[in-house]
Amino acid sequence: MVTLTNDLVAIGAKAATKAEAIAQAVDLLTAAGKIDPRYGESMMGREKVANTFLGNGIAIPHGLPKDRDLIHETAIAVVQLPEGVEWAPGDIARLVVAIAAKSDEHLKVLTNLTDVLGEPDEADRLATTKNPADIVARLTGAAPADAAPAKAAEDLAEGFDITVTGAHGLHARPATALVDLAKGFDAEIRIRHGEKAANAKSLISILKLGAAGGAELHVSAEGADAGKALAAIRAAFEAGLEDEDEAAGEAAAAAAPRAPAGTVESYDGRTIAGISSSPGFAIAPVFQFAREKIVFDPDAADAEAERKKLDQALQTAWRQLEDLYEEVWKKSGPAKAGIFRAHQEFLDDPEMIEAAQALIREHRSAAYAWHESYNERADILAAMKDQVLAGRAIDLRDAGLRVLRLLGKVEKDENLLPKEPCILVADDLTPSDTAQLDPALVLGLCTASGGPTSHTSIIARSLDIPAVVGAGMTVMEVAAGTPAVLDGEHGLLILDPSAADKARASAALVDLKAQREIEKRDCFKPALTTDGKRVEVVANISDVSEAIAAVNAGGEGVGLLRTEFLFVNRDHPPSEDEQYEIYAAMLEALNGLPIIIRTLDVGGDKEIPYLRMPVEQNPFLGERGIRFCLAHEDLFRSQLRAIFRASANGPLRIMFPMIAMTHELDAALKIADEVRIEVGAEPVEMGIMIEIPSAVMMAPELAKKVDFFSIGTNDLTQYALAMDRMHPVLAKQADGLHPAVLRLIDMTVKAADAAGIWVGACGGIAADPIGASVLSGLGVVELSVSIPSIAAVKAQLRRQSMADNRALAKRALACPDAAAVRALR
Repeated sequence: MVTLTNDLVAIGAKAATKAEAIAQAVDLLTAAGKIDPRYGESMMGREKVANTFLGNGIAIPHGLPKDRDLIHETAIAVVQLPEGVEWAPGDIARLVVAIAAKSDEHLKVLTNLTDVLGEPDEADRLATTKNPADIVARLTGAAPADAAPAKAAEDLAEGFDITVTGAHGLHARPATALVDLAKGFDAEIRIRHGEKAANAKSLISILKLGAAGGAELHVSAEGADAGKALAAIRAAFEAGLEDEDEAAGEAAAAAAPRAPAGTVESYDGRTIAGISSSPGFAIAPVFQFAREKIVFDPDAADAEAERKKLDQALQTAWRQLEDLYEEVWKKSGPAKAGIFRAHQEFLDDPEMIEAAQALIREHRSAAYAWHESYNERADILAAMKDQVLAGRAIDLRDAGLRVLRLLGKVEKDENLLPKEPCILVADDLTPSDTAQLDPALVLGLCTASGGPTSHTSIIARSLDIPAVVGAGMTVMEVAAGTPAVLDGEHGLLILDPSAADKARASAALVDLKAQREIEKRDCFKPALTTDGKRVEVVANISDVSEAIAAVNAGGEGVGLLRTEFLFVNRDHPPSEDEQYEIYAAMLEALNGLPIIIRTLDVGGDKEIPYLRMPVEQNPFLGERGIRFCLAHEDLFRSQLRAIFRASANGPLRIMFPMIAMTHELDAALKIADEVRIEVGAEPVEMGIMIEIPSAVMMAPELAKKVDFFSIGTNDLTQYALAMDRMHPVLAKQADGLHPAVLRLIDMTVKAADAAGIWVGACGGIAADPIGASVLSGLGVVELSVSIPSIAAVKAQLRRQSMADNRALAKRALACPDAAAVRALR
């Protein structure tokens, strides 16, 4: 909580300009030792890009996030201007509340300010009082004993009292139902909660009431059909206003679940739970990653044209939401689709639209006016005491952004990348996103979407960065710069961690570093279990430098060379000679260790524009992997010639991706043999990836044609569970340790054993602590993992017995779901 004292309040001040008012606030904060005086320039910088006028004569100047290092201690200062100063055209500020916040400690003050926004008389009292204690008490929530009671909002002519029965009050869904009902009547309808009143036809106005479960409300109306309106609204309240139990789920997420005290997952700070996708710890401020920015001119000469633009954008966004509602309703029912109705109500909100139109009449552009209007109200909601209601700020920003995209110009913003060490937070990350990131600055990753097999998880493990995925949209509302701890071991993001939280994470980092040093020291020892069974641990690589790194990390070879990386970031495919040089250099770097080269695997989420890949409705089920190679035989033969030429330089195996049926393998093997003979190379081991359930079903037949199988657990998981591993909602469930996937792996190993060939695995779960144990227990004899994981996986296997791993695998196969498998010890 921010401490506000009388010495940080200037009573009866005067200012000719906004800049002068801000300068007075900066002087107060500087004199108290709270900020570097240069933070004043940051406050003025904020004024150039945003309007900090809240309403009712209150302004809240604050600096830009990039300048938080100029803040010594979070604080606020208040400059009272009884005569007022123009803050923006038509906006007169009489109470300037300057905020210097390192994170979100100031939200309590903002909450109290939003209460004042609905009380003009109280705002006037604070702007004219001679006693700074009045302002201090009001903004800190402790009203002085001599304060006059606030004037209650007036009720309309007819009305009734009602108690909110839902456990979580008037959150988005019941409030939306209430607004829908109220809009069906001509009468003016008002809802009062204590001294606050709301327009029943405005969703934001109702949410601002902060009416929790058990709140006493007075509903009143005035107009020709007032009686009918009140009767309908009473009946709706008594029927529950379409409230549903899933509000409890929203509340649980918003309230930041915390593990029971005394467990390793218990933290003092606010905790957001996700899914562990890469182990480790990080201590750093949050950085919100953004792929785009929306640019627009703040001013416009033709107010009528801007008004029409806003109307058109609102209508278009409304239709988009209607399409989403219908789509989700068909798939998941009305309860899940209901949120899009709430978004539509936001776009229909009369108060928000009028606020935007008022700015347009002052010759602001439609984009600027809309941006200011919805963000102001979202800030108010975010500061509310009730966590569920505060969480609606996410929905309002989402709906507002949908309209803003139609009004402004969407640009890729390459400046929105971290420049200081951070925990990077994002909805999810694509390959192009991660290519821009500096691993030295990104100490941890946390995404709202994704799962253990998502691209983010794969990249995090390859870079040895702790990561938490599938944490939900709550993380997108975390303020940039918020101090945080990322616990990749338990899948937790801890915000505003206590000193004890940081100390524990620091200790864990020290322990982890010591453990990594021991593993590094022993990295060249084989992964020999305590009962004498060996599992080869090899590397997934993409280029020559990684081949060298794999050897230095203790890798016993390369289990997967992703050759598609040779084809990206260029405007034409590599020549045969170029590919030969690269493959030969890798074999030289491996110095006698084997390498498995996977032929070109494109399609799905791996697009290479110059290859003229077909446009497909569902590319994951289209011309992918070996299908693409067979359809582009010249490209396929060129790669195979380079591979067979390189085979003279060391032990090399060839692996075909995405084999679904025997005739695909037959065609690929025929072409490969023709090329080998043409080149004059000796035969090499040939294998296939098992990534498709049909390949598992046909494994006995396929095993007779090849020398080895390598299980691609990431794709096998998404095809077996019918869950796109990049899907924003389903990805977190696409876990390779699901028993359905493990049973497919078990069938594959048994078919291979019967044919006398060996099986490896090169997906994400090969490096997972439980995954490595279960896979080896199922009979997988080679684990291909990211380079940073090699030493840890080998060390783990050396501590275990194969007998125990087989018993663990047997128990895993009998589990009902992935969570049960992960709970095994």
